[in-house]
Amino acid sequence: MYKRIPVKKLTGSEQFKNVGDKKFSVLEFWQYGFSNLNSNVLRGALAEFIVENALRSNGQIDVRNPWGDSDVLSANGKKIEVKCCSYIQDWDQNDYSRIVWSGLKAKELYWSSAVGKFPSKSADYKSDLYVLALFKHKDPETLDILDMDQWCFWVLTKEKVREVTKSGNSISLVRLERVGIEQVTFDELSRVITSR
Repeated sequence: MYKRIPVKKLTGSEQFKNVGDKKFSVLEFWQYGFSNLNSNVLRGALAEFIVENALRSNGQIDVRNPWGDSDVLSANGKKIEVKCCSYIQDWDQNDYSRIVWSGLKAKELYWSSAVGKFPSKSADYKSDLYVLALFKHKDPETLDILDMDQWCFWVLTKEKVREVTKSGNSISLVRLERVGIEQVTFDELSRVITSR
């Protein structure tokens, strides 16, 4: 049976090997493949990283596990799912994107040797808390995805998600506003998560 290989943080200075007279590093790969933080491929991972940084110092943040049962683990052991949306996408648009966070439910990913199968075939809410992140900035000329003033967040318990979505798999910004769930800033995020 294959066991997942532990991953260690890279510094970026690591060099590719057996490349003849060429020389290129992990940092150069990151610059090549991951400089566009507003792409749909990366924005979700960026939102997870932002939540991690709201909760702990950078030295305490482990390597991201895209296959985990949750995106972030709080200091008190609560599992946190982070979902991200943006008005402005990484392609030409005629209008802003409609804000809907989807994929709130998920199936179990891992085989359970105790029961000899995947624990559940049906999707459900697997995390204790849900952080809905919105890169809210609407002006392409001044867009700066690294500016936390251009972001806002909503923090909902699993029970609140179930109630607001009527046990659904997605929630819109319109619905959040209709039921009166308050948005929070980056500076408030840690306190609000800890209080839930």
